[in-house]
Amino acid sequence: MKRIGIAVTDPRDWTTVALNDALVKANAWPVVFRLHDVTTSIQEHNRLYAGNTDLESLDAVIVRDVGGVGSGGGAGGGGDSSNGSSEDMPYRLDVLCNLERSGLKVVNPPEAIRTAANKHICSYLFREHGLPTPDTILTTDLDAALDAIRDWGRAVVKPIFGFKGMDIHCVVDDEDSVNLLSSVIDTRGVLYLQRFISNPGRDIRVFVVDRDVPAAIYRLAPPGSWINNLSRGGSHRRCEVTGEIAGLAVDAAQAVGTVYAGVDLIEGEDGLQILEVNGTPSGRGIYEACGVNVAQDIVKCVLDMV
Repeated sequence: MKRIGIAVTDPRDWTTVALNDALVKANAWPVVFRLHDVTTSIQEHNRLYAGNTDLESLDAVIVRDVGGVGSGGGAGGGGDSSNGSSEDMPYRLDVLCNLERSGLKVVNPPEAIRTAANKHICSYLFREHGLPTPDTILTTDLDAALDAIRDWGRAVVKPIFGFKGMDIHCVVDDEDSVNLLSSVIDTRGVLYLQRFISNPGRDIRVFVVDRDVPAAIYRLAPPGSWINNLSRGGSHRRCEVTGEIAGLAVDAAQAVGTVYAGVDLIEGEDGLQILEVNGTPSGRGIYEACGVNVAQDIVKCVLDMV
């Protein structure tokens, strides 16, 4: 019987439970462990363990979540939103890297999780691969940022390492925006600005598993808001997966290096554009809106690899 680890922040998270149940149904042995609880022993031999579990004895690890975003770097999470300290978050990712070095199959690969959490690198990779994505500028120069806003009319300010739609603002060329941008430069050190894409008040979350798209949902902003994230009060409904939607989502996931992913698309006046890739997405919204349990797809994919 294959022993498959599930790396989590919150063992009670919906997707964690769904992965656990899917592994049991597939006659595998799930081993749920919190990355926060992992100890690395570097003595006569290197050892990684959580409680009584020798992590290198597992056959594979499914990464459900690595926690929130710490100041030392980010890696998005869909479960517990607690923030790591400046050294805690890099350590969690290092644990995954060391498990991968030991020969374990880790899904998603830690480098893909790290890349997906970095909006700067994702935007760069999308454009480098010829994929449609909003015009973006990163700068520490307030004047350069204001020039871009004047050119675009409206822009969206986001943290480079952010999650759950937090700390996102829509700005125009006015005094309030100047004050906001100055504050962001002071606190974060750099601005990440994207052209605002006029849209129908929704975006599309597409779930990708190993180049397949089991389902997609529309995420609709709550009244009085323009942010569509379910964690910020948004609602969801089933979205028909067209060839264009599937193709863009799979290409975006591949560009970032993920095995499974939640890919966010926006319906602009010039067609679909890719906003970002989530390397540790929740499957709950897809299940509630479409009745599709993507945890089963992830488990099948991983078991086929080992």
